[in-house]
Parts: sequence; C-alpha cells; structure tokens
Amino acid sequence: MICMIKHFRTTLPRFMRSLIPGFTLILIMMLSGCEINRLRSAEELYRSQRYAGAIEELDTLIRIAQNGAIATRAELIRSNSYLELGKTAVERDNRPLAIRFLKLANSEAADLELGALYFRMAEEADEAGNRTLAQKYLEDILREIPDSPLVPQVVLRRMSIYMSEYQDRNSTWEDYKYLYDNFPNNAYEIQARYIVMQFIDSRIAYAMLLRDQEYYDDALKELFELSRYPVVDGKHINSLISDVYQAQAEEFIDAEDYMEADRLYRIAVQYDPSKEEMITKRLESITDLYIQKGDSLLQERDFAGAMLHYNKTFQIIPDYAPALAAIARLQKLQEDIRQAEIIFAQGEKAEAAQKYSEALGLYNQAIALDPKPEYRSHAGIMQNMVEAQRDPVGFARRILADYRNGLIPARVATKREEVLRTHNLNEVRDSGWKFLLSTGQYKYEARYDLLTPTQTFLYVWQINLRDRSLIPLNKLSEALMK
Repeated sequence: MICMIKHFRTTLPRFMRSLIPGFTLILIMMLSGCEINRLRSAEELYRSQRYAGAIEELDTLIRIAQNGAIATRAELIRSNSYLELGKTAVERDNRPLAIRFLKLANSEAADLELGALYFRMAEEADEAGNRTLAQKYLEDILREIPDSPLVPQVVLRRMSIYMSEYQDRNSTWEDYKYLYDNFPNNAYEIQARYIVMQFIDSRIAYAMLLRDQEYYDDALKELFELSRYPVVDGKHINSLISDVYQAQAEEFIDAEDYMEADRLYRIAVQYDPSKEEMITKRLESITDLYIQKGDSLLQERDFAGAMLHYNKTFQIIPDYAPALAAIARLQKLQEDIRQAEIIFAQGEKAEAAQKYSEALGLYNQAIALDPKPEYRSHAGIMQNMVEAQRDPVGFARRILADYRNGLIPARVATKREEVLRTHNLNEVRDSGWKFLLSTGQYKYEARYDLLTPTQTFLYVWQINLRDRSLIPLNKLSEALMK
C-alpha cells in the first residue's frame, strides 16, 4: 500500500504533491481502523467459541496486517483457537485431529496438552502389551516436546521398556545418564536408579576385564563415567580406578620408565589413600631402580640421562645416600675422562716426536682413567714400536711365530717334510727362515724357500711391526694361511 502511494505521488503535478502527506496519514488511519475492526471481529468469534471462524478471520488479518502489534495479537488468538480445538478433539477422543490442532497451536500450553495425550496413549499401548507402540509415543514426546515437564517420567518409562522388553542395558544406561545429568535427584531419577542397579555390577566387571586385558585407557573411561552417578559406591569405584593406575605403573616399571611409573603410583594413592603405605614402599624400591638405570646410562656415557635418574630419587627420598654416591661416581668419571683426554693428547705429541716409550706411558695413564678403545689401540701400537726399536728382527720373528698360534712355521715345516719324503736330502735346497727389511718404515719380509729338481716352493710375507699385521706376497703364501 505504501509503495502504491509513493507511485501515485510521483505521477501527480507538482502543485498537488504537497497534499500527499495528509492524504497518506488519513489512508493509514483508515487501514489501521480496518485491521482493528477485523481483530475485534475475530476476538468476538473466539469468545463465542466459534474457533474455526476466528482462525479463518485471523489468517486473513495476519496476511494483510501492516500494524505489527495487531499481527502479534492475531497470532496469539489464532494459537489459542487451535488449542481450544485441540482440547475439544481430545474430549471427543479424536486423537489424530487433536494432535494436528495442538501442533498448529505451537504454544507451551499446547505442548502440555500434546505431551499429556502422547503419554496417555503410551500407557494405553503398554497396558495392551504393545510396548513397541508405547515406546514410539514416549519418543514422540522426547523428540517433539523436549522441554516437557513429563520428560523425567517419560525417560523412566522408556528405561523400563528397554529392560523388560529387550534387556537392552546399554540404552537403559544411556537414558539414565541423560536423566541424572539433566534432572538429578528428581523423583523419577531416583526411581530409575533401581533399574540401573540391576545390571551396574556388569559394567563394573566389564571395566575390570578391560583392565586385565591391559586396555587401561578404556577401563579408566568406563570407571570415571560410573563414578559420576549415584548408582555405585564411590569409594569402591575410586579403589578400582586406583588399581588401574597401579597396573599401568607396573608396566612402566617393566619398560624401565620409572618417572612415568612414579607419576602413576602417586595418582593411584590419590584415588585410594589406604594404599599409601604399600605404594610408598613400592616407590622407595623405585629409587634403587633409578640408580640401576642411571648406572646403565653412565656406562653408555649418557651423563645427562644418568644425572636425571639419580636426581629423580630425591623426589621420593630426599638426600638418598646411594644416589649421592652415584652422583659422586658420575662426577669422578667425568673428571677422569677430561684428564684422560689431556694425557692422551700429550701421548700423541710424544708419538709424533718418535718418543715411543714416553707415548706408551702416557697412553697407559689415559687408559687407567678412561679405557677407551682408541686409547688401547694407540697403546698397543706404541708397545709394538718400542719392541721394534729394541729388536726389529726378533720382533718380526715373534709376530710370525704368534700368528694363529704358530700356524705359518708349522705348515712350512710340514711342507718341508713332504718334500723330503719324495727327495733325497742332497736334492733339496732349504733356505731356512730369512727376515729382511721391506719397503716402508718398520716393515720386514719373512721368506722361506724350498727348491727341488722338479718343484719350487717360495714363501714370502710382509710383516708390519707397527700393527703386527701379515700380508702374503704371493699366491702360494696366501694358500698356506687358509
């Protein structure tokens, strides 16, 4: 209507446009008067219980109303009209029509009537033995009227159906949790507890089965959920929770994760203080495990890890003497390692200056402080160099003789005996063992030759005096060593 007025105004000559505001006001007043008259007419129909006519009048008014207050009032009267029609349909036992009218009313009062109707229908179905239909009507209330004051009673009734008709413990438990979470200590919630108590022990047993099968997180989840509701003994549930944490702690001990075991043991005590003395003794035993683990890490030269485990014992026993002693050992070892590094470096300088005896002494001092394989290797080489300087040929002979418990001289001797069995002594030229300088510093060649008119056996090895290694210099010598 306002748009029509605006359009009409733009088509008028300029001198007539000044008359438009007054005309518009008059027109709006006329329209409002019409709406008020329609509203009064509908109210009169409502008061005279002519609800269908009132609804028809109100539908038209709501569709064309320009006045928001009039439209709101019209919607309220229409809702009440549907409510009254719904009540009448209930009285006449026309339930489908009653349900339709009460839903159209869409008000709190209508919801109360609709909930009561559904509940009555559920009771009748239950009495007739049709629990499936009864459950449907109960669920209609929960779905369509979630704020109904009947909800606690409805949930209780549905729990009863779940148990009596289907033995559905899970659904019964879920309904009870909803009931307690939203209506704690309500009369119907209290009644519901007795239904749940029929099977609550099985849920506790399930949690214990999860614990025994080492599904600790799942067991705790189940027990924590149970602990929220007044259908279990809280002290008993807390004790079971403590058992789960204690079982977890034992597994971490087996895995040598003593810090996590310590944390879990302490949680176990929080849930069951009666275990404090027993768990305290167990925690004290962990201190020794910390020391053992620290010692193991110390052997691996993980000083930070070892110190962490030693210090952890103080959280259980302040100034724990074995831990203090272990820390002293760690610090002494660190100091020995630092000193060994300094002495080893001095040994390297002496070795570079070919002061082999001095280097050997320094390396042995380093080994006494820190028996590292590197230090032992250098000391071994220096020992060889000292021997090589004193008597290189004699040292070369000993190296050859010591190789695999005298393998080479023994096999050469065996070969010589074989040759003498087939030849006269004057036919065999036997050079005996010869040791000659070889190419490279501190290297010698060991030779042994057997010659006959028909065969020649030439054996030769290079001996490295520095590292006592032997290298065959021909295939015949190589074959002899296999």
